[in-house]
Amino acid sequence: MPYKLVGRTTLFRGKRLWEIIGHLKNFGEGRMVVRSTFEKYPEPTFYRIVLARPEMDTGRPHMDEDNMKGEVLVEKVFRGMHYGVINMSKVAYKPDFRLVHRHEEARYIEAFRNHKPADVDIVSPVMDMPPFLKMVAERDGHAARELKLKIGSKIKWVPGGQGGPELYEGVI
Repeated sequence: MPYKLVGRTTLFRGKRLWEIIGHLKNFGEGRMVVRSTFEKYPEPTFYRIVLARPEMDTGRPHMDEDNMKGEVLVEKVFRGMHYGVINMSKVAYKPDFRLVHRHEEARYIEAFRNHKPADVDIVSPVMDMPPFLKMVAERDGHAARELKLKIGSKIKWVPGGQGGPELYEGVI
């Protein structure tokens, strides 16, 4: 009888990070890995391993059979932006990593050095009112025809509730 698969298919392709760095000298310090889900971006995206400390023996037998736990510090470059050294222990269990060969590392670094960030689109702080709000504003006698946006302010959203009158405070 054939197997019937249930659920979503995974998008991960590759090995777990600990499967890769467990076989390398000094746990792969200085080596480069990439995630297969981030290879879709045209900008360079990679991780360079700075420090890896696996939890080998915690005194409890058979707790970490797969050696999937430990601390991994990496230098993160995501879509051409350098994010510095981060702790990747939370995502190291995902089977999504690929070791970059030494002769390919130069290509990734060169792409990162030659990468120019995309132009930033500056958004206007003023926009047209929605039609219904414009009709209500005209009915109430307001002269304003444009909404003044507060860019960078936090948007409060209550699940299942309305925004309330404070949502439009200072707008018209």
